[in-house]
Amino acid sequence: MFLRIPSLLSLCAAAVAAQTVVSIALPERTRLLDDQRVDLVVEVRNFTGGTLRVLANGQDISRQFSGPANTALDCDSTVDAVFRADMMGFPAGNIRIEAWLETPAGRLGAAKDLVVQPFRLPEKRRNVIVFIGDGMTEEWRTAGRIVKGSTEVAPGVPGLREGFYDRLLEMDRMPVAGMVINHGLDKVIPDSANSASALTTGNKTFDGAFGVFPDGTDCAWIPGANSANRPTFLDNPRVETLPEYLRRKFNYRIGVVTTSAVADATSAAQASHMGERDASFDVISQFHSNPFLGGEVAVDVWMGGGKESFDPDIRSDGRDMVAEFEKLGFKVVLDASELANVTASDGRVLGLFRRATTVSTHSSKIRPSSTGHMNVAYDKLGLTRPGSEPLPEWGNWKNQPFLDVMTRKAIDVLSGPNGTQPFYLMVEAASIDKQSHSGHAAGALWDVMEFDKAIGVGRAWAAARKTDDTLMVVTADHGQPMQVVGTAELSDADLYDRTSTHTLAIVAPTGTLNQRVYKDAPANTRMQVPYGSFGGVTGAPAEKMQDVYARLGFPDYIDADGDGYPENREVDGKGRVRLAVGFRTGSHTGATLPLSAEGPGAFLFTGVMDQTEVPLKIAAALGGDTSALDSAMKALLFTPAYPKTYGK
Repeated sequence: MFLRIPSLLSLCAAAVAAQTVVSIALPERTRLLDDQRVDLVVEVRNFTGGTLRVLANGQDISRQFSGPANTALDCDSTVDAVFRADMMGFPAGNIRIEAWLETPAGRLGAAKDLVVQPFRLPEKRRNVIVFIGDGMTEEWRTAGRIVKGSTEVAPGVPGLREGFYDRLLEMDRMPVAGMVINHGLDKVIPDSANSASALTTGNKTFDGAFGVFPDGTDCAWIPGANSANRPTFLDNPRVETLPEYLRRKFNYRIGVVTTSAVADATSAAQASHMGERDASFDVISQFHSNPFLGGEVAVDVWMGGGKESFDPDIRSDGRDMVAEFEKLGFKVVLDASELANVTASDGRVLGLFRRATTVSTHSSKIRPSSTGHMNVAYDKLGLTRPGSEPLPEWGNWKNQPFLDVMTRKAIDVLSGPNGTQPFYLMVEAASIDKQSHSGHAAGALWDVMEFDKAIGVGRAWAAARKTDDTLMVVTADHGQPMQVVGTAELSDADLYDRTSTHTLAIVAPTGTLNQRVYKDAPANTRMQVPYGSFGGVTGAPAEKMQDVYARLGFPDYIDADGDGYPENREVDGKGRVRLAVGFRTGSHTGATLPLSAEGPGAFLFTGVMDQTEVPLKIAAALGGDTSALDSAMKALLFTPAYPKTYGK
């Protein structure tokens, strides 16, 4: 079937002379699941009329397309047009999409190839818990392992002795490990939005986007997104996420838990679609009325911070989104005490545990002026921050839950009163990244340990099941530039000192870079300070040099109250030897990322893989027969002749 398109007679002479170009707005390596929905967008630059035809493996699908819609592509002066076929699904196999215009000057066309992976769920359905440590490189896992593992397991007996651990982290104890390559579509090092999109859709996208592909109108908003150009960052071709797909086709219950604002990138990428990650008002609206779910709500459990983006005094549309979620049957909880009263029978839960203290509507009208992320574990524990790190700011939100408690409640609600509801849960430790940007080692490191406790909750719940029906995957979205560089002996007085500082300066033709250095610097070295020493510096904070690399021994952190978190202070002469870490860039890195997996199908996650393969492997584990792989894994774990890992 053909679409008849009238010629445009009012073209200027320059546009008439310009060459007409037809393109399909899909990346080169688009991969989908069977009937995973995607928007097909055909862009025609220098449009002068013609007849559009679109084929999928030779089958005419032209009737599915609307258009032409006159659209300013590339922000130039030519006349352009766009045709759309929204939410198209394709059967498993290799699909070739061909689109062309029949014009008086001849046929102008383009083609794209899709790879569609088979997917069919068995009668006994499996659960999935995806744990994402934002910015959690292998170095952060190493740091968490050292600090937590070095505490005493008995009086005078540290858990890290002679280079071995008595007990590894929960994520280390998972049997399968892999490595994840995580470049973005448009740059070597991704941000949290496009990396989270890779983990949810199986496809790469551009920096700052989730659930969409680039298109010809991006130039209109990339210089600065706001309410005026909002249509252009919401019109990108969308691709359905794995949580949306499982909910739409198989009635899975969906949960999203984060220590960030719930509309922040990693959380938002689970069930919203836009080119601009900061448009938090639209993120919440799409979770409430999801386009791939026919306007139904996208989640059953949603927990984190960022209440300001729900509130009518901040939202530019004036909607009270808390009230609107309540109308959909959500139980709204605002602190740890209210969360403690949540039960499996509550069905739907919206937990909002922080609002920004000083906040208004941002001038862009698409987000608030500031964001209420949850406070980090170090501060929730009431520990004293090192001198170079900021003191906590709480507002009226001091009673915030820990991530492991949020995870436990999410699992209870999602699995239902009888524990039989299949579900997909994403759990994010967000501030490993947020604290790393400023080089706040304690703020990030204790969040690694909080994250590991949440992983332990998932592992314990899955292990208690009558059947092995829960796949758990632990990974990160991108890197952060921290390195473990040794140990440093620091008294509490020096660690917590906020007044004795020294300024280091680097003078260059481009200007002078000044850095304020505190007495805690041997344990937390930043930027231009040489790792492990302060040669040529006298006075506070470096009365003496300390070679943290050459120093012998291990940290001696103390967990005096037995809560699983060292207090980072001296107790009875112990606790002075701290882990020494160093930061460099203050931004993301391109490090290949660690991945751990456990449960049915976990063996699929061995080796080096691209980040986009993670959701496709999850789907394969959910829908395929993994019994042979699972048997091989059990043989590897339980055959006495094979060597065992200390601490597992």
